[in-house]
Parts: sequence; C-alpha cells; structure tokens
Amino acid sequence: MSLLMVLLLMVPVAARAGNLGGGSSGVPGTWYLGADPAWIDPAKSPIVFIHGYNSSASIWWEGNDMYETALANGYQTAFIDLYPEKDMWENGAMLAGKLKQIYEHFGSKKLVVIGHSKGGVDTQTALVHYGAHQYVSNVITLSSPHHGTQLSDLAHSSSAWWLAALLGNNNDATRSLMTGNMSYFRSITDTHANAAKNRYYTLGGYKWGSFGSALYWGGLYLSSFGSNDGVVTVSSSRLPGGTIVREGAWNHTTVREGSYTFSVFKPYTMSAQPAAASTFSTAEAVAEPDTSQIVRGGKAEKSISERFIIEEGANRFQMAFLSEKQLSSLKLKGPDGKEYSAVKIEQDNGDFFKGAWVHLFEVDRPASGKWKVNGPGAAYMMVVGINSPLSVELKKDNSQKVKASYKTNWIKFEHDNKKKLKEAGKGVKAGKIAEGDFDQPGVYNLTTEVIGVDGKGKPFERTIVESIYVDENGKIHR
Repeated sequence: MSLLMVLLLMVPVAARAGNLGGGSSGVPGTWYLGADPAWIDPAKSPIVFIHGYNSSASIWWEGNDMYETALANGYQTAFIDLYPEKDMWENGAMLAGKLKQIYEHFGSKKLVVIGHSKGGVDTQTALVHYGAHQYVSNVITLSSPHHGTQLSDLAHSSSAWWLAALLGNNNDATRSLMTGNMSYFRSITDTHANAAKNRYYTLGGYKWGSFGSALYWGGLYLSSFGSNDGVVTVSSSRLPGGTIVREGAWNHTTVREGSYTFSVFKPYTMSAQPAAASTFSTAEAVAEPDTSQIVRGGKAEKSISERFIIEEGANRFQMAFLSEKQLSSLKLKGPDGKEYSAVKIEQDNGDFFKGAWVHLFEVDRPASGKWKVNGPGAAYMMVVGINSPLSVELKKDNSQKVKASYKTNWIKFEHDNKKKLKEAGKGVKAGKIAEGDFDQPGVYNLTTEVIGVDGKGKPFERTIVESIYVDENGKIHR
C-alpha cells in the first residue's frame, strides 16, 4: 500500500497520451509522446513542440489540429510542459535536459523543434546557452518575439504595470520579453559559438484577431511599430542568422494551428532541406515607430476621470480602455459635447493583460480639442491610437513645424544572478533621453509624455513607451 501511494504521487517524466485528447498535467518538466504513425519514415525527424507564455503543452491538440496533422503526415511527436511564467533562462535550462531525454528515447535521432511565441526564445536559449544544440537539427519558430514585444514594454510601463500586476501577469516571463532586455539577449546570443550549430527557420503573421478581441486591441497598439499578429511584430519574428520561411495572414493563434501552417514549414522538417528563402541579419534595424498613441493608466477609487487631446486634422482614433472589471457605464465625450459608448466590450484572453475587460471605442473625423473619459472607480489603462498626418511629422522630428516638450517616467529593473529581473527603482526626467542618462546596469522601462503644438500652433499630445538595457559597460541596447 505504501509503495502504491508513492507511485500515485510521482509526477511522470514522460507520458504516452495516445490521441492526446485528454489534456496535459501542466506540470513543468513533464513531456508527452504522441502515437506512432503506421510507418516511420527515416527521412522524417521526430518533432518536439514547445508552447509559449502563459500556456501549456495541450495547446497543440486542444482546439488545434497541429498534432493530428503531424501524425497524419507520418511524424513521431513529443510535447513538453515548460514553466508558463518563467523567463528564457529557467525554461531553457529545463528544456535542455528534456530534449536530451527525448533524443535518447527516439534512438539518438536528431530532433526538429517547433516553438510558438516565447517557446522559440526558450528553445534557442536551451540550444545556445545550455548545450542542447547537439540533440537538434532544425528549429522552426512560429511568431516568436526574438526582439521582444512592445506589449511587454506596455505591461511594465508606469501607466500599466499595476494593472498587469493586479491581473497576475507581471512575472519573469513578461519582464524578460521587454524589447530592451531582448536586445541585450540578442547581443550575447547571436555572437555565441553555439548560435550557428542549428538551422533556424521563422514564420511571422500580420493579421489581427476579431474586432474587439485581445488580438485586435493588441494589434492596434502594435500597429505603431509595424505589421503584427496581435502580440508580436513581423520584424520581431525574424531571427538574426535565421531563414524567413513565410510571413502570412496569420494571427498569434492561427500561426500555431496545423491547418494553417504545417504545410508551410513541413519542408524544413525533412532531412533534405529546400533552398533557403530570405535570411535575416542583425544589421537589419527595426523601423522607428510612428508616434501615434496616447497611453494613460491609474487606479480610481471612486470614479474615473481622464482627459486627452486630439489634434486638428486627425482622421480617426480608436480607444482600447482596459479595466479590472466590466464598466458598462463608461462614456467618452468629445469637445463638441457628443457622447460615445463602447462599440464592443470583451474580456481579454491574451497574454499580457489576461482577464482585463476591453472596452473599444471608435471615432471617425473627431472634433479637435480635449476629450473626456468618465466611469465608475476601477483600476484601468487606456490606449488611444490616432490616425493623423501629424504622426508623420512627429516621426520626422521636424522642429521647424512641431514644437514639443518631453517628460519621461522610468522604472528600473535589474538582474538577480544575471537571470531574473526585479524592480529596482523609479525616476523622472524632463527633456529627451540622451546617451549617458542611465549609467547604472539594468533594464529601464521608459514612458515619455509628449506635449506640444503643431505648425499651426494647435495643441497635441502623445505617449511613447519603450525599454532599454544598460550593460555593465554603460552601453545602451534598444
């Protein structure tokens, strides 16, 4: 009886889940084997699927035909549960050991690894920094944030960090994906001796989710930074030294679904490789974002009362108002007295603000001047995306036409044992941030409020959210 109790309490290192229809344990470190195909083709490497942030191994077979598509195509498969909330260092170290076990299980046959989202970053960490390159031939990443995601910057900004924390989404995983931190990660990974020991192939998406969904408002926010799939920009999905397989009309969910992408990356799972497509190099810089958004956030105990300015000549704006609870009475009022209600209210099921209620507003040909948002007390964050000719002028930074003042709030994070990031302090600076302003090592999340007048003397305002990494030598990575 004692032996039986011990066996029941043990967490399996591997589990054969048959048709994999019954879910997974979700216990980090557990891995699962798919059913064997009727005939095992020696030209086909076993495929190991790695999930992303805030997820588990079951995303490959629950509501997803990826597993059954791989099986139908004659592939042996394995799936791993990683820590859903840990950074690439914790997951990379654990994943390296699991890949060795799976490699040995399949008779020391080289593996192909498919990583979705952060799973691609975790995979490269395991191969490059923890020596697992020897067990793998190819790596295929599906919309992985190889350069981070600006949604992580937003979640850790002075406007929104507390809402993400309230929802339980401020953790090592999201902190590690800040663009500044990932810029530093690239600097120590792309030059590593192990970086070229595997072939890397990437897929990226440029379609948002349905109107009002988490992937829609995420796409709206990221649109200032380029084409994106609602979570990751296309440019971030490109891995330096890797081969771009395709960038298509996928959102961050459909890019990992078998019926959408398996046939696209299948040629790169075979022993005989097709000719390389387009290779992305470190020298290709990420484009400077448009300055087209206003971000606000706070915690209102009794009632919400926010103000923002829409400049003259704006064509349209959309506002995503996120809060800890549904606010049916939330109202938007223009300077002309016209009142607007949310056109869509939906709960966020995404990564960085999961659980928040998203209230989406749309206004065409908005009146210029001061707009007001009012509602009951709640913790909230609002993002106003403005379609306006002024955004182009701001991007040019043409001081002859536009005059503006800058005030930056920052939150500093520093590495604990060179891996985990923890908040270390806050500060404020008036004027533009310059080289040398941050001489202490760590990651800085910067929220800059821009207030000014256009060439006609009309007022406008914008918010710029970004992150930088300052290394031990004082060098800034961004």
